[in-house]
Amino acid sequence: MNKCTKFLIIANELKDVDLKWSKYTEELIRSKGFEVRLNADINNPNLGDSFGDTDVIIVMGGDGTMLRISHALSGRNIPVIGVNLGTVGFMTEVVVSEIDKMIDKLIAGEYRIEERMMLKGTVITNAGEDSLQRSSDQTLVEHTLSEHTSVEHTSSEHTSVAYALNDIVFARENALRLIAVEIFVNDKYFDTCEADGILVATPTGSTGYNLSAGGPIVKGDARLMVMTPISPYSLSRRSVIFGAEDRITLKLLRKRKDIECSGLVSFDGAETFKMELGSRVDIEVSPYTFSVVKLDDSSVYEILRKKLGG
Repeated sequence: MNKCTKFLIIANELKDVDLKWSKYTEELIRSKGFEVRLNADINNPNLGDSFGDTDVIIVMGGDGTMLRISHALSGRNIPVIGVNLGTVGFMTEVVVSEIDKMIDKLIAGEYRIEERMMLKGTVITNAGEDSLQRSSDQTLVEHTLSEHTSVEHTSSEHTSVAYALNDIVFARENALRLIAVEIFVNDKYFDTCEADGILVATPTGSTGYNLSAGGPIVKGDARLMVMTPISPYSLSRRSVIFGAEDRITLKLLRKRKDIECSGLVSFDGAETFKMELGSRVDIEVSPYTFSVVKLDDSSVYEILRKKLGG
């Protein structure tokens, strides 16, 4: 791989108290005669503007910080390596005791890049713009109309697009009510599910909410989607794995007349859209990927054993 000479350190001060490890890494890189910048303003909606001409981004934090960087990249193909200052840290590559070794390998070009699949979600509401609420605008937004043969369209539809590295979660808004979700795959009816929600995860996200919901763990560089119901009202609901070429549509419907229908669609927990009756989200593989730096050839199964304590 290319030798890294220009470094950007992105620090999460909640994880790296007083920027102890970030400053250590910055000084280490400077002592070796290479260019380095440090940015601890991870809550800045324009964080991506600081990336500039960078060979590699070193993230000081945990999986949540890595997700934030994936959104800020907005499709730019800059390799990212994480130093775990959080808890489990499935997405991070090294711990603080390995920082010196990490820098030496990056400078020598002794690493490889693993491309992680992302999801593209097209949120479609027929309730007008006022019902479409975003918690953040860090990710790409597009306005377009999609044509589906099995899903009804109206002239008042409003469409927005966002992206996720981990998962897209369609969940209930009312904490005491289930929601009913109609599921289509490639425009064909698949199933109707009553649950707290349904999530569609990437292989990267399979070790996140998907794992907590009872879904399978998938090798990180695979190309597929995992759909997992969240606390379904059924004894037989299970996760379903779909190919990278498939498109999944989740549509909010009213199955019980006495239940108010409203829900939320969340992208990595960073972007949230409010959904009303008839609103839907079309989910497919994104054209963008997230480039993760790998320093060794440890198998995903060895990593899982270490992280999960098996």
